[in-house]
Amino acid sequence: MELSALFETCFVIIALMLVGFFGARRGVFPAGFSKAVSALIVNVFLVATIFRSIASGAAGIAAEELPHVLLIICLAIALPYVLGRTALALFGRRYGADASMELSISVMNNLLIGLPVLQAVYGPTAVLIAGLTSLPFNLLLYTYGVWRLEPGERGRGGVRLKEILSPCVVSTLLALAFFVLHLPVPRALDRLFSSAAACSMPLSMIVIGITMGSEDLRKALRDRRVYLVALVRLVLAPALTWLLLGLLTDNALLLKSCVAVAGCPTGIVVPILTLRSGRDAALASNSVIVTTLLSLITLPVLLMLLG
Repeated sequence: MELSALFETCFVIIALMLVGFFGARRGVFPAGFSKAVSALIVNVFLVATIFRSIASGAAGIAAEELPHVLLIICLAIALPYVLGRTALALFGRRYGADASMELSISVMNNLLIGLPVLQAVYGPTAVLIAGLTSLPFNLLLYTYGVWRLEPGERGRGGVRLKEILSPCVVSTLLALAFFVLHLPVPRALDRLFSSAAACSMPLSMIVIGITMGSEDLRKALRDRRVYLVALVRLVLAPALTWLLLGLLTDNALLLKSCVAVAGCPTGIVVPILTLRSGRDAALASNSVIVTTLLSLITLPVLLMLLG
């Protein structure tokens, strides 16, 4: 993508976020709007985007390349967990932080931000890669991640199969079956998925803006712990991913997509899990807000560096 086109894409993304932000500040959106639309995005629009990109055969990855692609993607999702655990061990006591700091670093917003951004910047092949990240993402988050939040405990914070097998994971597996078996997608169904996929990016960015506009930004910005989270999540995670995965693959688009996903802000699911587990939900929530805000600068810079 040319530099001018990248700037145009970043402008659109930021503008849509501002629509959500100022709309939330002025009370334009009714209570529960963001939650309802988020569910619609994750369960419908992103599902359609993933399925169409994989099953339609538009993505430029051959079936025999999938094992290598999946290996690289799994490493890209797992590396931030190493950074999160290391950061907590080194700085957790100093900052009075618990496992919520670790998860705020480890878990990126790979679908609500990563997938739409990759769709806009790199096209259908990158969407396939972003969709595939949901497999190791959910597996790690709802096994190791939940265990870190509630080690040795059972109950409402335990692992749930229905959380691992989210609609995006199921649609990815179903689309992979179509892709590997070369099953045709009916034209009407393809047009339906195409129309739904077109909604994913703008709605995702607006919802992110609403999330930031609905929170106390000043309180989040005063939490000094979030700047450590932001440094590791937005800078060190993509840098380490770029350095290590660059040694393991010569597929430029795969590498760029994985690095871009690794540079996404903290996932919105982290405050939900920390609140459910009785951990430091304030740190997790503030991390989502601040890393999302800072990613408006770091993600465009990262994409420019990737070329």
